[in-house]
Amino acid sequence: MSKYRLLGFFAHPDDESFGSGGMLAKYAREGVDVHVCIVTDGAAGSYAPDPNCPDAPRNMVAVRREELECACRVLGVQLHRLGYRDSGMEGSPENHHPESLYQADLDDVARDVLRLICEIKPQVIVAHDPTGGYFHPDHIRVNHAVNRAWQALTNPPAYPALLPDNCTPWLPDRLYYGVLPRSSLRWMLLFMRLTGKDPRHFGRNGDIDMTQVGVPDDKINVRLDIRAYRTIKQDAGACHCSQGGGPGRARGILGLLFRQAQRYELYMQAYPPNGRKHADLFAGLR
Repeated sequence: MSKYRLLGFFAHPDDESFGSGGMLAKYAREGVDVHVCIVTDGAAGSYAPDPNCPDAPRNMVAVRREELECACRVLGVQLHRLGYRDSGMEGSPENHHPESLYQADLDDVARDVLRLICEIKPQVIVAHDPTGGYFHPDHIRVNHAVNRAWQALTNPPAYPALLPDNCTPWLPDRLYYGVLPRSSLRWMLLFMRLTGKDPRHFGRNGDIDMTQVGVPDDKINVRLDIRAYRTIKQDAGACHCSQGGGPGRARGILGLLFRQAQRYELYMQAYPPNGRKHADLFAGLR
């Protein structure tokens, strides 16, 4: 077993690549035992293929499973799935599906999270921030479940029903959230306004308010240099053809801004709180 272990919890197939792919690739190649847990099946993802990718999915869940497995091979990480159904964006009909993460009991999800933590015993956990990055309910739900699990690990007697059978509580050293800095988003907002686009209605469905996305720069603890792993991150993203991740992704000025932003990935330390700025998620850990 590797000296260091990292476990990332992400809501959907593709979140591991588009968001934290550089970080995952970096640590996997530095000898860290890297694990990725994808909580939902991606069933509610709208089909937006790159022109160089296949024209239509046979079955969205099956396609996204294959894409995820491809991406994890490229990143060099071990894959785990929890199998909840994708809930779709806030207010969509998928929110009401009885098998969706949106409808799942939070303690049940936290118990699944705890089972993996007890099994893998990571020093570092990475998850979505409390806003879910862009307010996707599944991202927010994953954040809540990870935090619920963390509470149970810090005070097991207070949450006896959450700990799975045969689970020896293991408290990781750190919990990080992958975040977007508001300073970088200002340029995107300016460009969108100059080109006549409303940043309050961003995305394929126009349901993302980009003016509310991101965290203040002074809340960011780690500015992780991933330039050496950017190609690997792009190759992993290209596996997600059904989500527009193929070779034609991010063209034009927005594509240039996107590529510039990909030089670094940014993380906020949630636990222990009030952490100092550092350059590595494992900095100072024995």
